[in-house]
Amino acid sequence: MTAPPDPIPTRVPDGEPAVRCPYCGRPFPRERLRTLHVGERHADASTDGERAAAETAAEAEADDLFVYHLKVIAAIVLVAFFLAYTYAFVLA
Repeated sequence: MTAPPDPIPTRVPDGEPAVRCPYCGRPFPRERLRTLHVGERHADASTDGERAAAETAAEAEADDLFVYHLKVIAAIVLVAFFLAYTYAFVLA
């Protein structure tokens, strides 16, 4: 069973080497993205090694997303403190 096609066309910038999916031929700019794609779209046809690599890449992706969320929260807190101190300084 093949996965439905992605609604967003994939383009790899010219001059950069593309990594292609071994199952559908879709190009990817990085190996990690291809690994995630194979694990998500071709899980039934992939090998045990590819499934393990996809799981590892998904965990790394989740860790990166968690760090990004921490940075966003820190930025929001800093902006809120800056505005509060600025407001207090102007009224004083």
